[in-house]
Amino acid sequence: MKSLNIILLGRSGSGKGTQAELLSKKFSLVNIDSGDILRELAKRKDQFGKNILETITQGKLVPLWLVIYCWLDKFLNLSPKQGIIMEGSPRLLEEAKILEEVLSWFGRKKLIVIYLETSEKEVTNRLLNRRICSQCHKEFSLILTPGLKKCSHCGGKLIRRPDDYPRAIKNRMLFFKKNIIPVINYFHKKNMLIKVKGEGSVMEIHQNIVNKINPPTGGKR
Repeated sequence: MKSLNIILLGRSGSGKGTQAELLSKKFSLVNIDSGDILRELAKRKDQFGKNILETITQGKLVPLWLVIYCWLDKFLNLSPKQGIIMEGSPRLLEEAKILEEVLSWFGRKKLIVIYLETSEKEVTNRLLNRRICSQCHKEFSLILTPGLKKCSHCGGKLIRRPDDYPRAIKNRMLFFKKNIIPVINYFHKKNMLIKVKGEGSVMEIHQNIVNKINPPTGGKR
């Protein structure tokens, strides 16, 4: 059986991270998050780490060659039979085409691209009500837990991410329209795209994705 390779696309706040975690458990996939990898590299005390930290702190994109390095570092240490899920890439059309080529080079030709469809109004509300723990970085929603002040996991203070303020959110929505929509259209034209409504309960959305990946008997993908 060929390995299952999934790319999750959607607006910021669409729930990609949550669904990636659920799918990685369901199908025993390795979650490759370019953002997480870059944040780890940004902890380096050399010029390389400082440049990455400065770039992501300013909300800019790191060079494409660095993103490719993040992928290769992971792929080279994985068994060909081990499936993957990616939700931090690709963020540009050029990046999407190169990622497709990289996956093919590693023999990962079974690629499914999932687009979590959510309205701009919905994700904006989610982001404005998102908080993270200042210590363990666990995420919380004030929509689901109104009035929560401390992390239920470690007791740390809950804070708002710098990119979860109105102006930053507006910029992220514009970035999605300008850069991610072309990526979605690219995979749609290649018949690789699955659209799933990203509004509803977490488990309902998860089950809809699972049913699209593995349709029930007699069902259609």
